[in-house]
Amino acid sequence: MDMQSLLRGVLPTMSSNATAAAAAAENGTSAHHFQLESLLPMLGLRSLLPMYGLVGTLLGIDPTFILTAFGAVWALNKVARQLYNTIYAITSEYLMCTIHISSTDDMYIHLMRWLAAQPGMTNSRSLTAETVGKTAWEDEDDSNVSRDQTGVYLNFSNQEAKSPPRFVPAIGLHNFWWRGVYYRLHRKQESVFDDGAASGFTTFKDREDLIISCLGRNPEPLKSLLKHVKESYYNGHHARTIVKRPSPMNLRRYGGRNCWQQVADRPIRDMRTVVLDKHQKMRVLADINEYLHPATPRWYANRGIPLRRGYLFYGPPGTGKTSLSFALGGVFGLDIYVISLLEPTLTEEDLGALFSSLPRRCVVLLEDIDSAGLRRPVDGLAKEEAEKKADGEGKEEKKDKEAASSDWKVSDLAKALKKESSNDDKKGISLSGLLNAIDGVASHEGRVLIMTTNVPESLDEALIRPGRVDLQVGFTNATREQARELFIRMYEADQGRRQHASNGAAVTSNGKDPVEAKLLGEDQAAGPETQSAMNTGDLDISVEELPEIAEQFAAKIPDMKFSPAEIQGYLLKRKSIPSRRLRKLTSGLRP
Repeated sequence: MDMQSLLRGVLPTMSSNATAAAAAAENGTSAHHFQLESLLPMLGLRSLLPMYGLVGTLLGIDPTFILTAFGAVWALNKVARQLYNTIYAITSEYLMCTIHISSTDDMYIHLMRWLAAQPGMTNSRSLTAETVGKTAWEDEDDSNVSRDQTGVYLNFSNQEAKSPPRFVPAIGLHNFWWRGVYYRLHRKQESVFDDGAASGFTTFKDREDLIISCLGRNPEPLKSLLKHVKESYYNGHHARTIVKRPSPMNLRRYGGRNCWQQVADRPIRDMRTVVLDKHQKMRVLADINEYLHPATPRWYANRGIPLRRGYLFYGPPGTGKTSLSFALGGVFGLDIYVISLLEPTLTEEDLGALFSSLPRRCVVLLEDIDSAGLRRPVDGLAKEEAEKKADGEGKEEKKDKEAASSDWKVSDLAKALKKESSNDDKKGISLSGLLNAIDGVASHEGRVLIMTTNVPESLDEALIRPGRVDLQVGFTNATREQARELFIRMYEADQGRRQHASNGAAVTSNGKDPVEAKLLGEDQAAGPETQSAMNTGDLDISVEELPEIAEQFAAKIPDMKFSPAEIQGYLLKRKSIPSRRLRKLTSGLRP
């Protein structure tokens, strides 16, 4: 007995069920039912026969109608999709304007940050969550700061948990409205094969593009949107200084924006906070201001002068060379690009690419140029003579070496290792490579180059000659006038402001502070000193008292003996003491 005979014996026959369920139907229904019943075994769907009969019995409807309805819906869906794709393609091709933005361009960052701040995009059903860390200079909600079990010390263990993520559009299509105009955003990502022409090895990298479109054949709405996005980004950074450094080696090989990465975003530094002779500061400010004037490039071009300006800041450590560099970036609204020539992965080719990718106006900072290990390439003739001399000596000692070649000593191994290490020392940035990057034929123009050094005498004359270094600024240890300025600046910062009452930790220092031991008597400097960092209100120093106390402090400071950084560090530990202790502090100082 086959399966079909068994099913017909257990369940009512399909013909009788169909007839009972559709007694009022026309004769054509049974014919369709019989045809489907015969078709199912042929299609290998014999197991659906019992379910087919059961549906007809329970619903009283011929299952053929249900299958026909499903087929019609499927066909309509296919037709509708095809029609939609056709209309979509025609509209995108002929009735919409499109702008492509590559992820290697700064505009990509500007647009993504703007989209993350739009309510219409953050409420989208397809988002990507990103962890956003705040810098040390961003304002924080004091209510989110908790305390430890004692209620005295601040505790930031749950600070990250209270920091919400940032949501940006995910990969795919998104729609939004802006100023009454409909925009479509397509975020696309693809893997690109790198043949290794620049890096020396092949690899794959992810490249992302933003494709933004709007209805109409006029691209002005798109241009207006991108202009607004860029203005919004830089309006939020007009009072901040961006600091960038070279990207890792695996990113620098792609060139363009990938050569540099942002490492800091800090508030601009007021030029008044830089401790330097006023005439020196005004001289530097006037020189850079004239160089950055819009009419300067044409003036230089008419006279055949390269549009470059270099400065050398020299002096003892802690005298404000780097501080002045950052302050200049804030005054003129320029980003600062810091390059360390001691970076082991930095080659001369990388240095040239870094200078080539600089923006039109910026500050390039080369810190501690004296310790960069710049080397002069050995002159070809001198090198040849040295090799000949070595060959002559080698012939004379050849017999001795052959005799002792079988007996290697520890000293021989040390000499071989030393020779190998000397060959490794030849790698890095040479002096000629740096000079070509600074003012070579293909060097970048329009930037402000600042080099700092503690020992200007150790620099090569070719590096600091006129044309490469146009202005040298010397920094010295603090004078009494500068010590007075430091004191006033330290205690006038919160003058007249109501500070938050915050319970800080009692800071106890045991032992001698180097600066304190010099400024204070041995008896006062030796013992432990406990200071309360709690400040529950305004500083009780009036505007009239502060200059008087500052004069007393400056009178006790030896002229040109301490660096501004040493004096500032000394005052930082006493930034919250009241005036009565401040007077006692200054009276205890000895010149």
